[in-house]
Amino acid sequence: MALALYRSILREAGYLPHPYVQLFVKGRTKDYFRTHRNAQDPSKYLKRARCELRKLQRINAGAQKPFMRLLWYTFGRTGAFRRELIKPHFAESYPNFPKREAIIPGVEESRPPSYPPTLLALVTSAISKTTDKQYSAEEVLNPRKLPERADPTSEEARLLGPFSLRRKKNIHRRFFVEQTDRILPPLAVSSSATTADQTKPDIFIPSTGLERWNPMEMLEILASPNPMYSPPSRSKPEDRLPLSPTPRKSGHLRLGGRSSRWLRRRYRELLASIPTMKVRTADGPQGEEDEQPTEKIKGKKPMRNRSIQSIPNPERPTTRAQVAWSSDLVLSPDKPGPLRSMTARELQWIRDAELSKPVAVKKSSK
Repeated sequence: MALALYRSILREAGYLPHPYVQLFVKGRTKDYFRTHRNAQDPSKYLKRARCELRKLQRINAGAQKPFMRLLWYTFGRTGAFRRELIKPHFAESYPNFPKREAIIPGVEESRPPSYPPTLLALVTSAISKTTDKQYSAEEVLNPRKLPERADPTSEEARLLGPFSLRRKKNIHRRFFVEQTDRILPPLAVSSSATTADQTKPDIFIPSTGLERWNPMEMLEILASPNPMYSPPSRSKPEDRLPLSPTPRKSGHLRLGGRSSRWLRRRYRELLASIPTMKVRTADGPQGEEDEQPTEKIKGKKPMRNRSIQSIPNPERPTTRAQVAWSSDLVLSPDKPGPLRSMTARELQWIRDAELSKPVAVKKSSK
């Protein structure tokens, strides 16, 4: 019974529209059955596996909501993969990153959470979060939930006494957990720093491990008109990679009962939830402005991309991290992007129509 269910899930996974999504579902299924194969009460695990099988059957039948949920799991917008993509941005991954001063003197655990430049950029940008709330760097380092009494020099602290240091530590910790749970991490981090700068001990460029596969290029190919692919070949080593950076030459991306246009829209919706991040040194090339206007998307208010610096330390070179939209193909209900490019015949028709417009001649006043 369990073996038949296992084979059915793998069979349904083979009908999914892209090899990377197929490999993700198959790998997760194999790990699940391998982990619980010796369980004393396998009924509850088989019940969950049947639920996953029904979801895959709905996806292959053309259901939109479970398909988008699967894409979010596959590309790290939710679930365990999302947590793995956020880890490189935490202070624990930065070598020799300065710690903040302890709130309770002599208690190491009372140090507020540190925000490296890339994590600070993700927290303060509305592009990389699932909420509309926007915080500045100062509001992240000193959360709004801290009362005025937390400042020992304030009037409230003088009248009511000092604020509890333990409560202050807990407010900082809860705010850190709350904001990091809302982050949509980038799949890859690009850098404008030179090779010599990257070797310096004070400069650290976080890596997700996906940079070599170039996943954003693959998603842009899938979101573009008429993406093509063919099943991976076992004889070619490059086809065994989970992400293919180049388009295929045969086969159309389809899902049961749905058109290729519908599928392209789903990938464009996915692109709207994947930000891009660029890291550069403060003394590096300043090709981009620190603040650039961004367009409204997914019901969010227009905001600005911020290049956030790390916690000030004059003895340490600073780096800047900037968050931006992943592609011009992002699709949202507020701003639908173009579904296809104009053909040469249509462009020529527009030019001919503009040339054939009557020219208004002004009458000379006598």
